Amino acid sequence: MPVNRKVIVDTCIWIEFFRSKSEISNRMKELVSHDRVIVTGIILAELLQGVKGKQEKKSIESIFNTMEYLEMTKGVWLETGVVSKKLRALGKTVPLSDISIACLAKQNGYPVFTIDKHFNEIQGIKLY
Repeated sequence: MPVNRKVIVDTCIWIEFFRSKSEISNRMKELVSHDRVIVTGIILAELLQGVKGKQEKKSIESIFNTMEYLEMTKGVWLETGVVSKKLRALGKTVPLSDISIACLAKQNGYPVFTIDKHFNEIQGIKLY
């Protein structure tokens, strides 16, 4: 993968970044320091639903304000619905938020940085 390639970072990785000193957190620091992170509304919303106070909320908002923001388009939502239906027909239940992140990444040609196993069920996406 090219050194300067941007990446959509899933909520689970952000949680690791904010709360631990793991290898994942170190990889995330590298991405942030090289301006390679792309954020989107669903990930911001998932993070904010779990904040533990005003300071943590401010910290998240401050970091997200410095990064490239990618909107979910109507096309992304349409593909999300189609993919969700296909997965359900196969007996696989994947959260709509994960499917929408995967579809956004796929439509824009970005890999997803995640440790969430749900993403393995979604065809056509690249994982970081």
